[in-house]
Amino acid sequence: MQATFTSLARRAAPCMFLFAAAVAPACDGESGPPDEEAGPPVTVPDIAPDPVLATFEIAIDPGSPALQSATLEPKPGVATVTGGSGEVALTAHAKPVVKRPGIVWVELYFENAAETALRDVVVKLQDMGGAAEVHDFTADVFAEAAAPGEIKLGSVAARGVGRLAIGVADKGPSKLGVTLTGKRTARRSTSSAPVAVTPDGKEAWAVVPDGDTVAVIDTAKDERIGQIPVAGHPASVSVTPDGAFVLVAASSANTVSVIDRATKKVVQVLGEADGIGREPRHLVITPDGGRAFVSAYVGDSITSLVRNKGGFRVEKTVSVKRRPTGMSVSPDSGTLYVAHFLAFGRLLDNKGVLSVLSTDPLEPVNEVVMNDTLNLDRAHCLADVFGVSAKRVVTEGAPTQIAGVFLNPAGTSGWVPFTRIAAGPITEKGPGAKPLSPALDPKPGEFSPPFVLLADTRVPREPEEHLSIGNVERPVADSYVQCERFPAEIELTGRDIIPGQPDRQVNRFPAFPAANMGLTETGILRFVGFTRGGRRALLLAHSSDEIVVYDAVTGHPSTQRHFQLSGNNPTGLAVTPDGSKAYVVFENSLSASVVDLSAYAEEGALPGPSYVPYEYRDVPEIPPVGGVVGSQQLVRHLEGVPDVPEMKEIAQVPLLDADPLAKEMRRGRTLFSSSNPEKYPTMTKSRLGTCGACHPDGASDGTLWSTMEGERRTMSLRGGVAGRGWLHAMGTHKDASEFASIIVKERLGGDLSKDDTAALARWIAFGIPNLQHPKVDEALAEKGRAVFQASCVGCHSGEQLTSGEPDPGSELGGGVEAGPVLYDVGTLSEDSHVLVGPFFESLFPPLEAQLFHELRGDRDLGADDFVQQTFDFRARLERKASEYKAPSLVNVWDSALFFHDGRYDTLADAVGHIDAALMLGLSADDKKAVLEYLRTL
Repeated sequence: MQATFTSLARRAAPCMFLFAAAVAPACDGESGPPDEEAGPPVTVPDIAPDPVLATFEIAIDPGSPALQSATLEPKPGVATVTGGSGEVALTAHAKPVVKRPGIVWVELYFENAAETALRDVVVKLQDMGGAAEVHDFTADVFAEAAAPGEIKLGSVAARGVGRLAIGVADKGPSKLGVTLTGKRTARRSTSSAPVAVTPDGKEAWAVVPDGDTVAVIDTAKDERIGQIPVAGHPASVSVTPDGAFVLVAASSANTVSVIDRATKKVVQVLGEADGIGREPRHLVITPDGGRAFVSAYVGDSITSLVRNKGGFRVEKTVSVKRRPTGMSVSPDSGTLYVAHFLAFGRLLDNKGVLSVLSTDPLEPVNEVVMNDTLNLDRAHCLADVFGVSAKRVVTEGAPTQIAGVFLNPAGTSGWVPFTRIAAGPITEKGPGAKPLSPALDPKPGEFSPPFVLLADTRVPREPEEHLSIGNVERPVADSYVQCERFPAEIELTGRDIIPGQPDRQVNRFPAFPAANMGLTETGILRFVGFTRGGRRALLLAHSSDEIVVYDAVTGHPSTQRHFQLSGNNPTGLAVTPDGSKAYVVFENSLSASVVDLSAYAEEGALPGPSYVPYEYRDVPEIPPVGGVVGSQQLVRHLEGVPDVPEMKEIAQVPLLDADPLAKEMRRGRTLFSSSNPEKYPTMTKSRLGTCGACHPDGASDGTLWSTMEGERRTMSLRGGVAGRGWLHAMGTHKDASEFASIIVKERLGGDLSKDDTAALARWIAFGIPNLQHPKVDEALAEKGRAVFQASCVGCHSGEQLTSGEPDPGSELGGGVEAGPVLYDVGTLSEDSHVLVGPFFESLFPPLEAQLFHELRGDRDLGADDFVQQTFDFRARLERKASEYKAPSLVNVWDSALFFHDGRYDTLADAVGHIDAALMLGLSADDKKAVLEYLRTL
């Protein structure tokens, strides 16, 4: 049985390439054709940079009745535009600025009617009467007035729309001269993806990781016309802009394969010996085709490849922050953006990071920090509102599962999908649960909302977060929002229709309600694509199998609900050059879905900027949740907002003929990652909750949650849990089957059948792959193994290196009846700062206040547990608050936080704590060696 525990764990073989018979690539150092040219990259020439000039006049009437509307979206009829060149048109909408009295906010939309893009676009404003001062609100809603001058617009996509937001005084009618200058270009931004459409639009290339294959689709017939074997879980694909080569990154083989598109043959393989890092999951080619970049998730590196006459050569590898994921390159090919999947730092000071690198030379030049606004150094913004210490309001809210940076075609805006954990507890409820206030009684499974950060990338190497319009509209203290400076983040949570008002809605549990909030909840987002001209953003919800459509210019939702895909767990999409179709690929379906996007690509009827009317007001029928700094809620007006996107699925193209994964395992893997109650009603009651919401790809989300057992670090499930024995930090679940049945029912609100429970449990036990380990000093690691054997195996034993006491006779590798071995290593915590701060207990009724108090930190579990008696979840066995299981050490080096309460963010600190707590007496050299050994697990 023991051998079965790791049978599905992914291990990198040194040489496993099974390419077409005509191709004979070699392992590692032998990387295909010799390097014929080490000079400048071979690029695809841009078109002639013909200059473009357009001049306009804008007359602004602050007395317009349109400005007296109750809703806050920009209105037509306030600003009148004259002039234009024919190639570029300008429209303008306007609104008052609630918290900036005396200013009219004017949205300027420059529409490029040509089939070529604009670059180096600058807009010059000139006062022609009454507009001696102008505010540039495009990225900064707090911008102060300045004399009219130049504003960088950056680029405008072919058939696209560029946006600027300005403010002018409302003292009387005013007039502005507007001059736009730029140059023509054929370039557009590029992003890493698991599927790509060739520049001529004739083929779609899709990776099939489970089949070690790249499939080719004829887009005219929507039929598969080829399969190219690429071993080692191909994960990302990109096509050179001339259509000559297709590059594929294979994550577990640590390779980049270069495929000749015409012959469908692999002509080159670059591997670790050439400089490719471990677990290369994302690959992107520059718009000029001269370079490609591959990110190594385990190697924590970015490698640049340069195109030469015969293919590509490795140019340079640079180290970056941990866990690099999705990438994009600016249209000028000069700037590379890289997301990092998990947050960095301990709970009181953690943050998300986006790296910015120059491409020539390849080197880091900047970064964008995604803050947790309730970290200790920032919590004073809220604490000052109530006059309390910052430590009494801190809570966890760091960005996590940051899937990538997806640039719009113009490269002026970066869309960054991620999630934040909820400050409230993840409840588990039985039939006898007591009724509670909404803060402690959400819908089952409603705990992991998706977000999208909007980054201003008009100046490629100086990106910054767009600030939310809600900062100057939301009815809360000015000092609070000016201190927090909330970024423009799209959040998609559950909604409620106001009773008696079918066209009015509010959203439930918003972190910061603002105009760009989604109208309906969806699952965690993993990918963003764009329709023709970049006018609409297509947000791909991995767990709910949906496409969410947003206006990519205004940042407002385009529909009330989302488009349902037939496949399971979409990972990426590619749009044809004419914008008429999209090809969507999936993690758990072996066909690509073909989606008709013609409604968003019709000549002469491309969608223009749109808004959802909104206001802030009291809604007595639906009391606010978490409205501690104001009672008014965001109310959206739904008249005229389409119900669902205007698209349809017109074909499913098989990418493989047979599923290499057993039927039960596929079912378990699908259930693990799915959160759509309409497709899987027995799994979850909410799109916001699934196993994969906390364990993306079976790993950890790098943060902590407030659970029914206490504040807990998310444990990685890499390598499967079979052989770990008892599960959870205190060993409260006997095996994966018990875990699956209880958690699905009490946490997600599901009710799985016996077969589905078995499938989910088997996937959790045996199916989740582990990562390759990083490169190590083998001699030092061997010394560390000896130290570990002498000092650590008493607690961390067995194949999974844990004290969960696995039962050799257990079908799922669960624990023995006697229970796990628990230890007190001095990690008892009264407050791990995950749940909403202690101050907020005073805002709730006595029962809820006591529950918040009990849920904070650690407590004894058992028959007398007040929390269990209140929620009626399955009673836990007797456990002392200070005692915990020695966790599994499989891939321990990949953890973002350590110990059950996440008190450390480095493995060195964790080893140091154990050495001190257990008085092991390890020397500095011993610790160094043990750390190197742990990196091999």
